[in-house]
Amino acid sequence: MQFRILGPPDLFDEERRLRTPLTSPKQKRLLGALIARPNSFVPREELMREIWGGQAPKQARNALNAHFSGLRKTVETAERARGGQARLVTGADGLMLRVSPAETDSGRFCLAVSRAQGRCRTAPEEAYGILRKALPLWRGAVLEGEGPHGPLGAALAEQLQDVRRRALELLFDAALSSLRHEDVLPELRQATVAHPLCERFHDQLMLALCRSGRGGEAIGVYTEARQRLTAAHGHTPLLSARLEQIGAQSPELSAAGAGAPIAPLPLRSPAGREAARPHRFAVRHVERADGPAERSALGFLTDLLSGRELYTGRV
Repeated sequence: MQFRILGPPDLFDEERRLRTPLTSPKQKRLLGALIARPNSFVPREELMREIWGGQAPKQARNALNAHFSGLRKTVETAERARGGQARLVTGADGLMLRVSPAETDSGRFCLAVSRAQGRCRTAPEEAYGILRKALPLWRGAVLEGEGPHGPLGAALAEQLQDVRRRALELLFDAALSSLRHEDVLPELRQATVAHPLCERFHDQLMLALCRSGRGGEAIGVYTEARQRLTAAHGHTPLLSARLEQIGAQSPELSAAGAGAPIAPLPLRSPAGREAARPHRFAVRHVERADGPAERSALGFLTDLLSGRELYTGRV
Protein backbone atom coordinates (compact mmCIF):
# COMPACT_ATOMS: atom_id res chain seq x y z
CA MET A 1 0.00 0.00 0.00
CA GLN A 2 1.20 3.47 -0.85
CA PHE A 3 -0.03 6.63 0.85
CA ARG A 4 0.13 9.30 -1.84
CA ILE A 5 0.21 13.07 -1.35
CA LEU A 6 2.21 14.21 -4.42
CA GLY A 7 -1.01 15.19 -6.12
CA PRO A 8 -4.59 14.49 -4.99
CA PRO A 9 -4.27 12.54 -1.70
CA ASP A 10 -5.25 8.86 -1.99
CA LEU A 11 -4.31 5.27 -1.16
CA PHE A 12 -2.85 3.06 -3.85
CA ASP A 13 -2.70 -0.75 -3.78
CA GLU A 14 0.29 -1.55 -6.01
CA GLU A 15 -0.40 -5.27 -6.27
CA ARG A 16 -3.98 -4.84 -7.45
CA ARG A 17 -3.30 -1.47 -9.13
CA LEU A 18 -6.30 -0.17 -7.24
CA ARG A 19 -6.68 3.47 -6.19
CA THR A 20 -8.80 4.42 -3.17
CA PRO A 21 -9.57 8.15 -3.25
CA LEU A 22 -10.21 10.15 -0.12
CA THR A 23 -13.51 11.99 -0.49
CA SER A 24 -13.42 14.11 2.68
CA PRO A 25 -11.32 17.30 2.41
CA LYS A 26 -10.69 17.24 6.14
CA GLN A 27 -9.49 13.64 6.03
CA LYS A 28 -7.08 14.63 3.24
CA ARG A 29 -5.65 17.42 5.36
CA LEU A 30 -5.44 15.07 8.31
CA LEU A 31 -3.53 12.51 6.25
CA GLY A 32 -1.08 15.18 5.07
CA ALA A 33 -0.47 16.34 8.64
CA LEU A 34 0.16 12.78 9.86
CA ILE A 35 2.54 12.06 6.96
CA ALA A 36 4.41 15.25 7.85
CA ARG A 37 5.29 13.59 11.18
CA PRO A 38 5.17 9.84 10.53
CA ASN A 39 5.49 7.33 13.36
CA SER A 40 5.08 9.94 16.08
CA PHE A 41 2.07 11.27 17.92
CA VAL A 42 0.87 14.62 16.60
CA PRO A 43 -0.93 16.65 19.31
CA ARG A 44 -4.65 17.03 18.72
CA GLU A 45 -4.42 20.81 19.08
CA GLU A 46 -2.06 20.96 16.10
CA LEU A 47 -4.29 18.70 14.05
CA MET A 48 -7.36 20.81 14.83
CA ARG A 49 -5.45 23.91 13.75
CA GLU A 50 -4.40 22.08 10.59
CA ILE A 51 -7.98 21.19 9.67
CA TRP A 52 -9.93 24.26 10.78
CA GLY A 53 -7.30 26.96 11.16
CA GLY A 54 -8.38 29.54 13.71
CA GLN A 55 -12.08 28.76 13.27
CA ALA A 56 -12.44 25.37 14.91
CA PRO A 57 -16.01 24.43 15.88
CA LYS A 58 -17.02 24.09 19.53
CA GLN A 59 -16.87 20.33 19.38
CA ALA A 60 -13.65 20.28 17.34
CA ARG A 61 -12.05 17.53 19.42
CA ASN A 62 -14.97 15.18 18.85
CA ALA A 63 -15.08 16.14 15.17
CA LEU A 64 -11.35 15.41 14.87
CA ASN A 65 -11.84 11.96 16.37
CA ALA A 66 -14.66 11.32 13.90
CA HIS A 67 -12.50 12.30 10.92
CA PHE A 68 -9.66 10.15 12.26
CA SER A 69 -11.99 7.16 12.64
CA GLY A 70 -13.27 7.66 9.10
CA LEU A 71 -9.72 7.79 7.74
CA ARG A 72 -8.77 4.68 9.70
CA LYS A 73 -11.77 2.78 8.32
CA THR A 74 -10.86 3.78 4.76
CA VAL A 75 -7.27 2.61 5.27
CA GLU A 76 -8.33 -0.68 6.84
CA THR A 77 -10.77 -1.36 3.99
CA ALA A 78 -8.14 -0.64 1.36
CA GLU A 79 -5.57 -2.76 3.18
CA ARG A 80 -7.58 -5.74 4.41
CA ALA A 81 -4.82 -8.28 3.85
CA ARG A 82 -2.33 -6.43 6.01
CA GLY A 83 -1.73 -7.89 9.45
CA GLY A 84 0.33 -6.69 12.37
CA GLN A 85 0.10 -3.31 14.04
CA ALA A 86 -2.66 -0.87 13.28
CA ARG A 87 -1.75 1.95 10.93
CA LEU A 88 -3.64 4.73 12.67
CA VAL A 89 -3.20 4.94 16.42
CA THR A 90 -4.72 7.13 19.12
CA GLY A 91 -2.92 8.00 22.32
CA ALA A 92 -2.86 10.46 25.16
CA ASP A 93 -0.24 12.50 23.28
CA GLY A 94 -2.23 12.70 20.05
CA LEU A 95 -2.78 10.72 16.85
CA MET A 96 -0.24 8.80 14.80
CA LEU A 97 0.23 7.14 11.39
CA ARG A 98 2.58 4.17 11.27
CA VAL A 99 4.23 4.16 7.87
CA SER A 100 7.68 3.57 6.39
CA PRO A 101 9.25 5.96 3.83
CA ALA A 102 8.80 3.32 1.11
CA GLU A 103 5.05 3.29 1.79
CA THR A 104 4.55 6.95 0.86
CA ASP A 105 5.15 8.53 -2.52
CA SER A 106 6.92 11.45 -0.84
CA GLY A 107 9.22 9.07 1.06
CA ARG A 108 10.03 7.08 -2.06
CA PHE A 109 10.82 10.24 -3.95
CA CYS A 110 13.19 11.51 -1.25
CA LEU A 111 14.95 8.14 -1.07
CA ALA A 112 15.40 8.11 -4.85
CA VAL A 113 16.84 11.61 -4.89
CA SER A 114 19.28 10.64 -2.15
CA ARG A 115 20.43 7.59 -4.16
CA ALA A 116 20.79 9.63 -7.33
CA GLN A 117 22.78 12.31 -5.56
CA GLY A 118 25.30 9.70 -4.45
CA ARG A 119 25.74 8.46 -8.03
CA CYS A 120 25.50 11.64 -10.07
CA ARG A 121 29.23 12.36 -10.28
CA THR A 122 30.49 8.78 -10.61
CA ALA A 123 27.61 7.10 -12.49
CA PRO A 124 25.53 9.80 -14.21
CA GLU A 125 23.67 7.32 -16.44
CA GLU A 126 22.49 5.43 -13.36
CA ALA A 127 21.53 8.66 -11.58
CA TYR A 128 19.62 9.78 -14.66
CA GLY A 129 17.65 6.51 -14.72
CA ILE A 130 16.82 6.71 -11.01
CA LEU A 131 15.46 10.23 -11.35
CA ARG A 132 13.52 9.47 -14.52
CA LYS A 133 11.64 6.78 -12.59
CA ALA A 134 11.17 8.95 -9.50
CA LEU A 135 9.85 12.18 -11.01
CA PRO A 136 6.57 10.63 -12.28
CA LEU A 137 5.65 10.05 -8.63
CA TRP A 138 4.57 13.68 -8.79
CA ARG A 139 1.00 13.65 -10.11
CA GLY A 140 0.44 17.29 -9.20
CA ALA A 141 1.05 19.72 -6.36
CA VAL A 142 1.48 18.44 -2.80
CA LEU A 143 -1.99 17.69 -1.35
CA GLU A 144 -3.49 19.09 -4.54
CA GLY A 145 -6.99 20.49 -4.39
CA GLU A 146 -7.11 21.11 -0.65
CA GLY A 147 -6.90 24.86 -0.72
CA PRO A 148 -4.72 26.72 1.82
CA HIS A 149 -2.65 24.32 3.91
CA GLY A 150 -2.33 24.41 7.66
CA PRO A 151 1.14 24.88 9.21
CA LEU A 152 2.12 21.21 8.94
CA GLY A 153 0.89 20.79 5.37
CA ALA A 154 2.46 24.07 4.23
CA ALA A 155 5.85 23.17 5.72
CA LEU A 156 5.70 19.70 4.17
CA ALA A 157 4.79 21.11 0.75
CA GLU A 158 7.66 23.60 0.88
CA GLN A 159 10.17 20.90 1.86
CA LEU A 160 9.04 18.56 -0.89
CA GLN A 161 9.13 21.31 -3.51
CA ASP A 162 12.73 22.01 -2.50
CA VAL A 163 13.57 18.32 -2.92
CA ARG A 164 11.88 18.27 -6.33
CA ARG A 165 13.86 21.29 -7.47
CA ARG A 166 17.05 19.58 -6.31
CA ALA A 167 16.00 16.44 -8.20
CA LEU A 168 15.65 18.44 -11.41
CA GLU A 169 19.09 19.98 -10.90
CA LEU A 170 20.54 16.50 -10.47
CA LEU A 171 18.65 15.19 -13.50
CA PHE A 172 20.02 17.96 -15.70
CA ASP A 173 23.55 17.49 -14.34
CA ALA A 174 23.36 13.76 -15.08
CA ALA A 175 22.03 14.48 -18.58
CA LEU A 176 24.81 16.99 -19.27
CA SER A 177 27.39 14.44 -18.12
CA SER A 178 26.02 11.63 -20.30
CA LEU A 179 25.50 13.25 -23.73
CA ARG A 180 21.79 13.88 -23.17
CA HIS A 181 21.99 17.66 -23.37
CA GLU A 182 19.61 17.89 -26.32
CA ASP A 183 17.13 15.50 -24.67
CA VAL A 184 16.61 17.81 -21.69
CA LEU A 185 16.54 21.16 -23.50
CA PRO A 186 12.71 21.38 -23.44
CA GLU A 187 12.62 20.50 -19.74
CA LEU A 188 15.34 23.01 -18.96
CA ARG A 189 13.37 25.74 -20.69
CA GLN A 190 10.30 24.75 -18.67
CA ALA A 191 12.35 24.78 -15.46
CA THR A 192 13.61 28.33 -16.08
CA VAL A 193 10.02 29.47 -16.65
CA ALA A 194 8.72 27.67 -13.55
CA HIS A 195 11.68 28.89 -11.43
CA PRO A 196 12.70 32.23 -12.98
CA LEU A 197 14.91 33.14 -10.00
CA CYS A 198 16.80 29.83 -9.90
CA GLU A 199 20.20 30.73 -11.34
CA ARG A 200 21.27 27.09 -11.51
CA PHE A 201 18.60 26.21 -14.08
CA HIS A 202 19.62 29.13 -16.32
CA ASP A 203 23.25 28.08 -16.03
CA GLN A 204 22.41 24.48 -16.98
CA LEU A 205 20.33 25.72 -19.92
CA MET A 206 23.26 27.82 -21.16
CA LEU A 207 25.56 24.78 -20.98
CA ALA A 208 23.07 22.50 -22.74
CA LEU A 209 22.64 25.05 -25.54
CA CYS A 210 26.40 25.41 -25.99
CA ARG A 211 26.83 21.64 -26.19
CA SER A 212 24.05 21.56 -28.78
CA GLY A 213 25.92 24.05 -30.95
CA ARG A 214 23.64 26.96 -30.02
CA GLY A 215 26.03 29.33 -28.29
CA GLY A 216 24.16 32.40 -29.54
CA GLU A 217 21.01 31.23 -27.78
CA ALA A 218 23.04 30.61 -24.62
CA ILE A 219 24.17 34.25 -24.61
CA GLY A 220 20.53 35.20 -25.11
CA VAL A 221 19.61 33.23 -21.99
CA TYR A 222 22.28 35.16 -20.09
CA THR A 223 21.02 38.48 -21.38
CA GLU A 224 17.41 37.74 -20.49
CA ALA A 225 18.07 36.24 -17.06
CA ARG A 226 20.83 38.51 -15.80
CA GLN A 227 18.73 41.62 -15.16
CA ARG A 228 15.99 39.70 -13.37
CA LEU A 229 18.39 37.67 -11.23
CA THR A 230 20.55 40.69 -10.39
CA ALA A 231 17.48 42.59 -9.24
CA ALA A 232 16.49 39.66 -7.02
CA HIS A 233 19.85 38.48 -5.68
CA GLY A 234 22.28 41.33 -6.38
CA HIS A 235 24.66 39.18 -8.45
CA THR A 236 24.81 36.24 -10.89
CA PRO A 237 28.03 34.33 -10.16
CA LEU A 238 27.10 31.15 -12.06
CA LEU A 239 25.91 32.91 -15.18
CA SER A 240 28.86 35.30 -15.17
CA ALA A 241 31.33 32.43 -14.91
CA ARG A 242 29.52 30.51 -17.67
CA LEU A 243 29.55 33.54 -19.94
CA GLU A 244 33.27 33.89 -19.41
CA GLN A 245 33.69 30.25 -20.41
CA ILE A 246 31.90 31.07 -23.66
CA GLY A 247 34.24 33.96 -24.25
CA ALA A 248 37.24 31.75 -23.44
CA GLN A 249 35.95 28.95 -25.71
CA SER A 250 36.28 26.48 -22.86
CA PRO A 251 36.43 22.80 -23.94
CA GLU A 252 33.79 21.98 -21.32
CA LEU A 253 31.21 23.76 -23.48
CA SER A 254 31.56 21.27 -26.35
CA ALA A 255 29.81 17.91 -26.60
CA ALA A 256 33.24 16.31 -26.32
CA GLY A 257 33.48 17.69 -22.80
CA ALA A 258 30.23 16.11 -21.74
CA GLY A 259 31.80 12.92 -20.42
CA ALA A 260 33.23 14.58 -17.34
CA PRO A 261 31.07 15.12 -14.26
CA ILE A 262 29.62 18.61 -13.97
CA ALA A 263 31.70 20.54 -11.47
CA PRO A 264 30.72 23.84 -9.89
CA LEU A 265 31.99 26.81 -11.84
CA PRO A 266 34.70 28.97 -10.29
CA LEU A 267 32.99 31.99 -8.78
CA ARG A 268 34.21 35.54 -8.58
CA SER A 269 35.10 37.09 -5.25
CA PRO A 270 33.03 40.07 -4.06
CA ALA A 271 35.87 42.32 -5.26
CA GLY A 272 35.50 40.92 -8.77
CA ARG A 273 38.72 38.89 -8.84
CA GLU A 274 38.24 35.31 -9.92
CA ALA A 275 40.20 32.35 -8.64
CA ALA A 276 43.35 31.74 -10.63
CA ARG A 277 42.78 29.27 -13.41
CA PRO A 278 44.21 28.84 -16.89
CA HIS A 279 42.01 29.61 -19.84
CA ARG A 280 42.37 30.74 -23.42
CA PHE A 281 41.65 34.23 -24.67
CA ALA A 282 41.33 35.61 -21.15
CA VAL A 283 41.86 39.16 -22.40
CA ARG A 284 40.36 40.73 -25.51
CA HIS A 285 40.98 44.11 -27.06
CA VAL A 286 37.94 46.19 -27.83
CA GLU A 287 37.32 49.62 -29.25
CA ARG A 288 35.65 52.01 -26.86
CA ALA A 289 34.67 55.61 -27.31
CA ASP A 290 37.69 56.60 -25.24
CA GLY A 291 40.13 54.33 -27.10
CA PRO A 292 41.40 50.72 -26.87
CA ALA A 293 41.22 48.92 -23.55
CA GLU A 294 42.01 45.51 -22.16
CA ARG A 295 39.15 43.66 -20.49
CA SER A 296 38.31 40.13 -19.43
CA ALA A 297 36.19 37.99 -21.73
CA LEU A 298 33.31 38.47 -19.30
CA GLY A 299 33.63 42.23 -19.43
CA PHE A 300 33.95 42.15 -23.20
CA LEU A 301 30.82 40.05 -23.75
CA THR A 302 28.80 42.00 -21.20
CA ASP A 303 29.69 45.32 -22.81
CA LEU A 304 29.22 43.93 -26.31
CA LEU A 305 25.71 42.74 -25.46
CA SER A 306 24.85 46.08 -23.88
CA GLY A 307 25.98 48.00 -26.97
CA ARG A 308 28.78 49.81 -25.15
CA GLU A 309 31.51 48.02 -27.17
CA LEU A 310 32.30 47.71 -30.88
CA TYR A 311 34.01 44.42 -31.65
CA THR A 312 36.96 44.89 -34.02
CA GLY A 313 37.74 41.20 -34.46
CA ARG A 314 41.14 41.42 -32.77
CA VAL A 315 41.87 38.83 -30.07
